[in-house]
Amino acid sequence: MDHETRLFVILFSIIIGGCSGRTDDYSGFFCDPVNNDVNISIDSLELERIQPQVSGLSYVGYSALSGDKLYFADGLSAKLYQFDQDANCLDTVLRYGNGPHEIPVKRIEAYCVSDMGHHFFLDSTTNLYEFDKDFDLVNSIFYYWSKKLTEGDLCEQTEPYATAWGDNVNLTVHNGFFYTNIYGESEEFNFTVPDYYKTARIIELRDAKTGEPFPLLGRITPAVGYMTAFQKDFFRITDSGDFFVAYEADDLIYVYDSNYKLNYSFGQPGKNMNKNYKSLSVDNFRNDLLEEEETKGRYTSLCVVGDLTFRTYRTGTPKNETRLQIYDRTTLIGDVQVPYGFKVMGYIEPYYYSEFICDEDKETIEIYRFKL
Repeated sequence: MDHETRLFVILFSIIIGGCSGRTDDYSGFFCDPVNNDVNISIDSLELERIQPQVSGLSYVGYSALSGDKLYFADGLSAKLYQFDQDANCLDTVLRYGNGPHEIPVKRIEAYCVSDMGHHFFLDSTTNLYEFDKDFDLVNSIFYYWSKKLTEGDLCEQTEPYATAWGDNVNLTVHNGFFYTNIYGESEEFNFTVPDYYKTARIIELRDAKTGEPFPLLGRITPAVGYMTAFQKDFFRITDSGDFFVAYEADDLIYVYDSNYKLNYSFGQPGKNMNKNYKSLSVDNFRNDLLEEEETKGRYTSLCVVGDLTFRTYRTGTPKNETRLQIYDRTTLIGDVQVPYGFKVMGYIEPYYYSEFICDEDKETIEIYRFKL
């Protein structure tokens, strides 16, 4: 389906009654699992740890893979490093500046490689920059200067939302559109407002060439309690355009078609997860938040490779392990302990790769790979 046809289908499905444009169809976004089978065939992983030799890192950044290459976008130095399959650093293919093969931003806030192999960067003012496979700048979108949706209820506008940052950033470019996580930040519309939990959208959709916005997607799962610490979501878009969506607080993974119509859900609870979440107090918000993050379990990442789905989680106290669930379609086939910070990035035959894991204090960077 070409870009113009895809755009028409999105608009048509929303106008005719697509649930992504309705405030009164919350239940249509969630369902019980169609299959809760467990058939554990993987009880451990043989992880190969690689520590690349790279100079000049800030140890804050974002990972991606494309073709047979691995990439690490250093957030604070605005450099893009390219690695081979053995995680040997081949080159710094982009760096800060305004000339050829340079990124006109001093700080990278999000990075991804599109389904066409182009490299996309968001800066701290949420401007979007696109580089082709030869690392030439081919497009720039001044994000907040482009047209915004203003019609409809408050929850359907773009104005009350902000792009998610930090560990929750999820920039995806697929089939000519870019998608980012969003959350409510206005005084009238944020996570302290009870109605927010059933009306807020979670994904912003825009044309990757023009920045033109489209109606917002998704809802917050009912597993998220009022004023609790774990409200993040994770989404992945498959080659066919299906959305896989997971949440920190929800045991289930939800699958939607390319028009964000609910297909099914699946998922098993993580082992020994402490999910006794408490509501955060306004007066002691920061201390409550830190305590919850240190002691409670939650899901931390999602990756889909073919028929396999990988989801990581922290168990919470007393051990607070990091573990990885592996699903074959909807059946859980593995739940194994992995290193802290481990998140599956993707697959380059014959290995599955983790994202790059950085330790700012120790000034180290490492990556893991494994076979199945």
